[in-house]
Amino acid sequence: VTLPSESITINLGPQHPSTHGVFRIRVTLDGEVIQDIEPIFGYLHRGTEKLAEERTYTQIVTLTDRLDYTSSMINNQAYVMATERLAGLEVPERGQYLRVLTAELQRVASHLMGIGFFLQDLGAMGTPLM
Repeated sequence: VTLPSESITINLGPQHPSTHGVFRIRVTLDGEVIQDIEPIFGYLHRGTEKLAEERTYTQIVTLTDRLDYTSSMINNQAYVMATERLAGLEVPERGQYLRVLTAELQRVASHLMGIGFFLQDLGAMGTPLM
């Protein structure tokens, strides 16, 4: 017995569909059969890898700022830590503590922005966290 079905379109991705400017995949399904897949790169996709090919190590830091607009400092730290490891550099203990501190402050700010975006999606007017 074959049951009638309709096509349904869903959003897939590592982020929630209401998140602005990020990569997601729009999938059209008929039951459990995939009919169509459309990748949506969003306005945050900038071809960072290709841009980095023509820059020096210090110039690439400005590109990592733009990978995620809600946590740019953490992206900078990840890049700089990888570069330091490749160069065999040792960071003083104080510098390591300062990195953890700035990463945690950035994480708090990112979470507060996420809550603000969520509240705006629910219909909040103005800036709910001010």
